[in-house]
Amino acid sequence: MVHGPVELVTSRDVSLRLSEVVAHPKGMLLRIELTARGRSADLARHETRPLDDPDDPSARWSYLAVNVRVDDLEGVADARHPHSTSTTAAADASEYHSAPHYWISDYPESGTITLTAGWKEIGLLPRTRTITLGPNPSMRPTR
Repeated sequence: MVHGPVELVTSRDVSLRLSEVVAHPKGMLLRIELTARGRSADLARHETRPLDDPDDPSARWSYLAVNVRVDDLEGVADARHPHSTSTTAAADASEYHSAPHYWISDYPESGTITLTAGWKEIGLLPRTRTITLGPNPSMRPTR
């Protein structure tokens, strides 16, 4: 592990954090955790529901959008191993949890990454955070 955890958003309805960054010789793995409560949880479950009829034009689908900047490269991160669960402890206390992983094929030479994450459909406006990781610990200096 290189870094973690970093709180990106903490509110009554939504919590978003970068739980950890794991360095590898050929890149890094970002693990993000999202927890939505109340109305935001209901919206998240609706937005990620299985679509029974792919030809239904009224069906909608969205997910947490993550944009990553590594040095001079920037792009939308595609979730690997997205895992979403939701629980209901009581009728008025619902919760939605997602823990996607993102593989980034480069470790930043600068030692920093910039994450922008949001999911407007559930009320999470995009938030940006620059995170200092330092040099890649999985690369050993040559002598």
